Amino acid sequence: MRALKLTYPIIFLIVFTMCEKVEIPIPEPEVIVTNDSIEFPTVDTSAMNASFKKTLVEEFTGHKCITCPFNTKRLLTQLDNNPIRMIVVAHHAGGFAQVDPPKYPTDFNTEYGTEFFTYHNMSTQPIPSAVINRRAFSNFGDLTVFNNATTFWEDPIDFENTNSQTDFAIGLAADYNDSVNLFYIQTSIEALSNINGNFSLVTFCVEDSVVAPQLDGTADENEYPGKIVTDYVHRHVMRKSLSTSTSLVGDNVISGGISQGEWIDFKLNAQLPENIVDLDHMIIVSMLIDEDTEEIVQSEEVHVHVGH
Repeated sequence: MRALKLTYPIIFLIVFTMCEKVEIPIPEPEVIVTNDSIEFPTVDTSAMNASFKKTLVEEFTGHKCITCPFNTKRLLTQLDNNPIRMIVVAHHAGGFAQVDPPKYPTDFNTEYGTEFFTYHNMSTQPIPSAVINRRAFSNFGDLTVFNNATTFWEDPIDFENTNSQTDFAIGLAADYNDSVNLFYIQTSIEALSNINGNFSLVTFCVEDSVVAPQLDGTADENEYPGKIVTDYVHRHVMRKSLSTSTSLVGDNVISGGISQGEWIDFKLNAQLPENIVDLDHMIIVSMLIDEDTEEIVQSEEVHVHVGH
């Protein structure tokens, strides 16, 4: 049995979380029952990535951005070439993401994405742009935001993909039960070394492959008048932050530090975002953030298992 080091529940009207700190040896994370017959999913701890820090790319985009489709294809090519190492989230925010019916009727904006857009002063930056693990790159001019006006994101992403060190391993499992309209999400975190500091967990609901109009400079106007592709497939669309905290760094899970071999199990209930189109395309993304540097130190994603 695991030795219990820390446990604290946070209860809201529609959100329930539990976080506990435990030491190895560790069996499969325990199951917490929160609705009579509904259980949290089990994380496969044996499959957790302890070899490298994943590269989480957050793209700023919008359906009125004429150059975004071409540059997104370049990003997706990198993802296809590095599917184990990379995670992509698309934030639709700013002027290019404004709803403008009948040409652009779909609202992809989120409160979190808009705040994140503002935090990085993206109104003064070209779109599309990308942030990579939310960190500055000393070998790329100490830049945090990458675009065609400064340094395009391909080389920094390739550099980050060569990283072979990490202090944390993350395992993630997510269920959605439509009978109660709730996600059941468990994130398990293992410390791979002795680490000082405060760390928080951000949990995103992402929907992949959403069909909606998009301005596309590469489109054939004979097929798509005005270069508006009406059946464009939007990838990795950020739908909502599911974290209980409204902070950009999410819910605190480590205060002061953690010892090598200790574990954090973070359990979260949250309601389905109203803007989800296809339940089968839902992805949960969890990212562990250093609260002092605001850098993502590890991340993971998982497709949601939909139950009834």
